[in-house]
Amino acid sequence: MTCRPPAPDLVRCLALRLGAALALLNTTAHAVDLVTLPATARRPALAMHWAPLDDAAPHPTVVALHGCGGLYQRDGRTLDARYPSYIERLHAQGVHVLLPDSFGSRGLGSVCSQRYATRSIGIADRRADVLDALDWLRRQPGVDAGRIALLGWSNGATTALSTMDARRTPPAPPLAAVVLFYPGCGQLQAAEPAARAVLMQLGGSDDWTPPEPCARLARRWQAAGRDVVLDVYPGAYHGFDGTAPVRFRTDVPNGRDAGGVHQGGNPEAARAAEARLAEFLATHLGAGGQSPRSTPSTPPR
Repeated sequence: MTCRPPAPDLVRCLALRLGAALALLNTTAHAVDLVTLPATARRPALAMHWAPLDDAAPHPTVVALHGCGGLYQRDGRTLDARYPSYIERLHAQGVHVLLPDSFGSRGLGSVCSQRYATRSIGIADRRADVLDALDWLRRQPGVDAGRIALLGWSNGATTALSTMDARRTPPAPPLAAVVLFYPGCGQLQAAEPAARAVLMQLGGSDDWTPPEPCARLARRWQAAGRDVVLDVYPGAYHGFDGTAPVRFRTDVPNGRDAGGVHQGGNPEAARAAEARLAEFLATHLGAGGQSPRSTPSTPPR
């Protein structure tokens, strides 16, 4: 639910948010703050989980964008295991992490079972959230504004792709890198990346957001001389970097087959993607207070 007074459930809503922040704190080595951006004419107050490193040196930051399932498990307060896991890995590389909660801030849980046309929140709404989050982030002490990256999964990756699209207004501030895990690229074939570097990670067997449109887009960028790394993992389904077993979801109407989609982890693809992400971020964000390496990422052998 949206925490905006007056509301009889305001205390409960704030308690749920605090519980989620505490749950994240218990699974990470660093403090996690719950930050709320004031409501605007376009959106309600935007809640964000801010997981900074605990020293004063300027650090790069990754803004992590959740998929259509939102940030939480079904109880609405326990973060999906994906996010604490990624925070730990990113902290190990000397990177702050910011997680905007576009869905919970609007009183929404998962929207995966809703057809795209019926959802109350679209990619344009989430893009506006990200721009507000970036504006807040660039004003924080200890954040190196020249080393900010977006990392998105599925609906969040489509949001990241739209955010960095140089054709759209208002434009995003300069981004050092953008990482896209299995986005939907069908409606964004004309996109032009404003980020200095892009990493695209796709499942070769993904029948929810099929890899072909994204691979076609990435190859067009590569042909134009853009710094783009494209990996397509054979046999991997949507959500291949997770740990849940593959299952067929008949409740998702937005895939290649209207009858349902496959979703679940692929250990081999997950390990390869984890290594690729670490190398890509080291190249384009550096580590902690260190400057990025000049050597670009190389394709997998």
